[in-house]
Amino acid sequence: MNQEKVIIEGSLEGMRFYKELDIVIDPGEVTPEQAIIRFYESDAESFDMLAREQGWRNCYWTYLDNTELLQAN
Repeated sequence: MNQEKVIIEGSLEGMRFYKELDIVIDPGEVTPEQAIIRFYESDAESFDMLAREQGWRNCYWTYLDNTELLQAN
């Protein structure tokens, strides 16, 4: 199992949001998208469905770029 940091960005009720999540991925068993869905304890079949359930608009997820964090410090 691998622990990964992912970012979800989008808008909710007209306000932009940015969330960092720690998810656990078991390669061959759980995809990052499935791990995000599990984090929210949802039965959604895809990230798009999760976004609709949560009321998120114009959203996406991506891996956290650790090199950007290192350069910022």
